[in-house]
Amino acid sequence: MASTTRTILLTGASGVIGRALPEHLPGHRVIGLVHSDTQPPDLDEVLRGDLAQPRFGLDDTTWNRLADEVDVIIHSGALTTWGQPWARYEAINLGGTRQVIDLARRAGAPVHLVSTCFVRAIELGRLDDLGPSNVVRPYIRSKLDAEHLLAASGVPHTIHRPTNLVGDSRTGASSQPQIVQTMSDWYCRGKAPFFPAHRGNLVDVIPLDVTAVAIARAVLADDLGPTYWLTYGENAMTVDDTQTILRAHAAHLGRAIPEVPVVDPRDPLPVTLDQVPAISRTFLKVLIDVSEVTHACGGVLPTSLPTLAQRHDVPQPSDRDAYRRSLTYWTGVRDTARAVKETA
Repeated sequence: MASTTRTILLTGASGVIGRALPEHLPGHRVIGLVHSDTQPPDLDEVLRGDLAQPRFGLDDTTWNRLADEVDVIIHSGALTTWGQPWARYEAINLGGTRQVIDLARRAGAPVHLVSTCFVRAIELGRLDDLGPSNVVRPYIRSKLDAEHLLAASGVPHTIHRPTNLVGDSRTGASSQPQIVQTMSDWYCRGKAPFFPAHRGNLVDVIPLDVTAVAIARAVLADDLGPTYWLTYGENAMTVDDTQTILRAHAAHLGRAIPEVPVVDPRDPLPVTLDQVPAISRTFLKVLIDVSEVTHACGGVLPTSLPTLAQRHDVPQPSDRDAYRRSLTYWTGVRDTARAVKETA
């Protein structure tokens, strides 16, 4: 690893990955770019900006100062919410990457881009296998387009492609719950009439700390050029593993959740979506869409964890244990919030 202190610009510094990264960049100056977060991260410097605006909406003095000071850029900022209009992804995810490229050229700085593993579906030529209403489709298209912009720019870079996040492998903690947690909470309330999963799919999640360590160590080692798949690949959870963990967590909460049938959504559904209550219908639609994307990615994702373990000593904790701890952590957060509300 380089020993000299460097100035690192971190876009998306108030996001889940952005908040987890700085502790793994000790001794370096981190400047965070945030949008509208009311609780900005505790960094050496925090700038408020907008990825969709020229020069992030910063004034000329600040932009020029960044070009003079920044040694490396971690581009973690993006619109990650699924199901948004394409114009929003184009403005933020592609527009933001163009601004990053412009700054990187001026600064002579390499870029580490946080993308998504689900671009695999497009690389395999299977984008058209996804239904037009698939909520993940425009997001993954924007992320691969951003990768292509960076590749065409000539700026030295590395691509990081994480799968869906769970919390820290040791504590289960994250700054906010992610889609895995939201879907899991719904299941643990006994609302799922079935579990949609294409045959052959694994349930691939990655702990937050593994993601942050992998990106940070590649940055500090000046590891430029690779595309890293931050996934568990063939070692990921099966659908049965996932249900077992969820049912055990529900039982711990005093809820006896029966095992529900696993249904390939290409087959007739045991209950049609129009027969399901509106909220559960939304959750099922997301699960079906994610299953469709996973299937289009081959069902089992590529993984770079063995390479990262050898190259940068990136840990490979149990994804199952990290998932369990995430469920427990967010249950504790909700219980604490409820207790505070009741005593207020």
